[in-house]
Amino acid sequence: MEDEKKEVGAEATTENTGATGATENKNSYEELSKTDKELQSYVDRRVSDALKTAKTKWQEDLEAEKTEAEKLARMKSDEKLQYQLDKEKTEKDNALAELNAYKLKEEAIKVASEQGLDVSLLNLIDFKTTTAEQLNANIENMTSVFNKAVEKAVNERLKEDTPVTKTFSTVQPKTVARASY
Repeated sequence: MEDEKKEVGAEATTENTGATGATENKNSYEELSKTDKELQSYVDRRVSDALKTAKTKWQEDLEAEKTEAEKLARMKSDEKLQYQLDKEKTEKDNALAELNAYKLKEEAIKVASEQGLDVSLLNLIDFKTTTAEQLNANIENMTSVFNKAVEKAVNERLKEDTPVTKTFSTVQPKTVARASY
């Protein structure tokens, strides 16, 4: 029981220290912003830009909801049901396509790793529109192109200039004059 009290007391002390550190950081920021007007103006610009962006997004969302509500208000009950059914079906199809794309990407990573292909090359494939058969063909094509590029680069680095062959003529002793001393 006393051990539990000691542990709780230790946690409370740690929490108080953390709060004090945050207060000190806040105070140092406030002091710095008071003395450095350029920093303050920069922060103000960033905050105002963020607020403008958020406000624009909120307005766009509100307009979209308004137009949706107006469209639904003009429809008859059976048209509303059909519209909502179509909307739900579209959302379901999109969710399934995204799930299939995720699974297909995981499988592609396994296949590419087995074939020794750099996994970053898979970013070139659009997994939402690709089928499994197309994926295998794409991976095989990428592997062959990648291997050819590696082979070409290796050959380029290993390429040496062809050695120059010099022919040495044999000197015939009859034609060489003797040096006189």
